[in-house]
Amino acid sequence: MAPMSEPGDYASESQSGIGDLQLATLAVLNDGVWISEIDGTVVYRNAVAAAMERMYWSTAGHVGTLEDVVFNAELLEKLRARGRWSAEFHLSGEGAENAKINCVAMEMELLTDGAGEATGIAFHARDVSREWLREQTLQDRNVELEQAYTHLKAAQYQLLQSEKMASIGQLAAGVAHEINNPIGYVHSNLGTLQIYMRGLIRLLDSYDQLACPATDGSCLALAPILEIKREIDYAFMREDLPQLLAESREGIERVTKIVTDLRDFSHGGQSESEDWTVADIHRGLDSALNIVWNELKYKVEVRKEYGVLPLIECLPAQLNQVFLNLLINAGQAIQEHGVITITTWCGDGEICIAFADDGIGIAPDHLKRIYDPFFTTKPVGKGTGLGLALSYGIVKKHHGSIEVSSELGKGTRFCIHLPNSQPAHAQ
Repeated sequence: MAPMSEPGDYASESQSGIGDLQLATLAVLNDGVWISEIDGTVVYRNAVAAAMERMYWSTAGHVGTLEDVVFNAELLEKLRARGRWSAEFHLSGEGAENAKINCVAMEMELLTDGAGEATGIAFHARDVSREWLREQTLQDRNVELEQAYTHLKAAQYQLLQSEKMASIGQLAAGVAHEINNPIGYVHSNLGTLQIYMRGLIRLLDSYDQLACPATDGSCLALAPILEIKREIDYAFMREDLPQLLAESREGIERVTKIVTDLRDFSHGGQSESEDWTVADIHRGLDSALNIVWNELKYKVEVRKEYGVLPLIECLPAQLNQVFLNLLINAGQAIQEHGVITITTWCGDGEICIAFADDGIGIAPDHLKRIYDPFFTTKPVGKGTGLGLALSYGIVKKHHGSIEVSSELGKGTRFCIHLPNSQPAHAQ
């Protein structure tokens, strides 16, 4: 490219066809103006353009002087082919007079004579720093608003979830109490019935011992009794009756345990007013597992590898919600049949709970987003994307931490670390 002339130089009117009045008008503009020959040799620039030339120009990662970035062969070739070109450039340079300029919109256009032949090129650079800054500010505020909206939605959901859990907790506690009453007396009656049955069987055995040795013909009188025994299959019934009562009592005990777990799990809901208390984590794990067992039992084997844990200071109902969320997620990650392993151990002033599954795993690009509110990889209608976000918040509220590791096709492992006691300000 031909070297540019000094600032303020311009060709004579006979050479360029530019009148003195036109040049004077260009000189007082606040925009930078260059006029060049068709090969890019500058024949005119105003004072603003001259100041801009002393700054560094950049666009699309390309940084350099005006000659490097704008008046280069590639851009001039595009301009000559198209006839018009526009672009935005960023300017910098502390030594320049107009160093405050940091963004210009450059309009470039071929100049033609009466016959339509290209005779030169006009460059017009307008300072759009304020517009650009305003746009950037609007974009930044838009991002802030989106983040605030996301947090607001999460907070709203948490509030609704808290209210719902509190309502469900009260309802469940009431239902559990009402169920406990009939279950209590059925359980008690079954125990009494077992005692009565043992006595009746002993009595019947004594009658049998008296009846069998009879040889004086009195056995004829026993014929109706023997017939009834045959009809009711007394021998089988005598063996099966104790087992039936034992199984019934075991079933009632299981129902009692489920009701107790439901009452413990829902106690206090997720109310912020729930008091910190000392609790047994293993009991919470068993309660959560019992609640979610109906979703797991057909395809999951649960292995409990419990260590010796101290009682810890916590909000039991909220931790139960974390355990429930992790168990549900682990079960949903297993498509056909698999194993969920719950491991607990004691660390230095803390306890650790790990949930490991051999399900489908989590993609690496999703791992860093799993705690984001409303982020979910589940199909529409299958998840809200808040289970892990809420769990993360609850663990942080307990001054603990939660870690995750996963491999596609091999499974996922969540590990929760909780301190044995809470700082004074957490109370």
